[in-house]
Amino acid sequence: MPHVNDRPSAPTPCSVFDRVRAHPGAVWLDGGQAPEGWSILAWDPVEVVTDGDDWPDVGRRLSGRVQSDGLPFSSGCLGYLGYGAGHRVETVPAEPPTPEPEVWLGRFEGALCFRHRDQTWHFGGTPSFRRRARQVLEVAVPTPVPSPARPVTARRTTDRARYEALVRRIQGLIAAGDCYQVDLTRPVFLEGVGDPWDAFRRLRELSSPPYGAWLTLAEDLAVLSNSPELFLSVRGRHLASRPIKGTRPRGGDPTRDAALAAELAHSEKDRAELAMIVDLVRNDLGRVAVPGSVEALPRVLTTHANVHHTSTTVRATLEPDRDAWDALAALFPPGSVTGAPKIRACRRIAELEDSPRGVYCGAIGFVSATGEATWSVAIRTAVASGDRLRYHVGGGIVADSEPSAEWWETVHKGVAMERAFAASVHRVAQDTGVALPDRTMASLPHRST
Repeated sequence: MPHVNDRPSAPTPCSVFDRVRAHPGAVWLDGGQAPEGWSILAWDPVEVVTDGDDWPDVGRRLSGRVQSDGLPFSSGCLGYLGYGAGHRVETVPAEPPTPEPEVWLGRFEGALCFRHRDQTWHFGGTPSFRRRARQVLEVAVPTPVPSPARPVTARRTTDRARYEALVRRIQGLIAAGDCYQVDLTRPVFLEGVGDPWDAFRRLRELSSPPYGAWLTLAEDLAVLSNSPELFLSVRGRHLASRPIKGTRPRGGDPTRDAALAAELAHSEKDRAELAMIVDLVRNDLGRVAVPGSVEALPRVLTTHANVHHTSTTVRATLEPDRDAWDALAALFPPGSVTGAPKIRACRRIAELEDSPRGVYCGAIGFVSATGEATWSVAIRTAVASGDRLRYHVGGGIVADSEPSAEWWETVHKGVAMERAFAASVHRVAQDTGVALPDRTMASLPHRST
């Protein structure tokens, strides 16, 4: 595993990526907080595919096949699958177009990998890429502190009254036996954000993610992600997915914080909401797994900078004649952001939501040439075009959801995004109950059991 760490202090992934982020197809998968603890940096892909047709076969061709060299990624396919790419593999509705393509998959012949536990850089790929990578490391310097957030203008197509009305409509569908759970989201549009690179770095400081990402799609188009959720991991024949359901805000003091965490841990409603999605993921994995190998681990509570979540890891063994792309196609779109049953929930989402999701609620990650893969669920994810940003927030709606509480859950989930992107907010269409940057999570209402 070739590596270099001969400088007095190794440059950070942020300072190295700052040197290449303007390159076509520059990608940073920021996994410092993930269990594996790697960041992957790649740029100048030799090929990029944005046509979502037959994306599993296209991705298989882009990732190629080589022997492992001990790195998480040395060459292969990096990119994203937008939520709308689900209609290529399932009988779910297609989405209207968005500024970002339905899929963005690049073939890369090398990568710089940073192992966070010992602060070392490792090279992978062709000799020419390694030479260029070494040059980038040699000139990397600490990045200046990101500029402060600016006042911005916000536009929302779904205000609180409409969101709560949609929650009640979903509950009517559930009562009629149409579905069990539907994930409902709403978009937020911001103008005047300034440099999205500064916004991304502010977001990382507010909420360091297990599965962050930056993808430069074009000169003025980028994807920024701060995801806490693992969609799919492939290590040899071992598969894992870790769906998240259940949210509480962080408290303003240790006592309040512990009470909110305990409330979530003991909530039967949130436990049932997660159990529905775990069953869905078990069924999806079963399509490509060795019979009898699928198992779900116990529900666990995880704490992030702004919220508490509960999640469950679902594991399986991949069938010998299947690969990571088969597994992706079997699980896509992610069940934790659709609802159950998946196909019925996707159809209801298409009917109820005002705006296409685009990359949001899809997946971001890689399939390496060794056949291994890591993909996150593209939540806490924004698309930047110039100084404009679009992001979404949402949550799973079930029979005993309380409409007002569901609205506030979307507010809690969006607090880190809004604080990173906006110093203050002017609302074009005023709505109520929106978290402003100077509010604390502890001051916001929360859902009770």
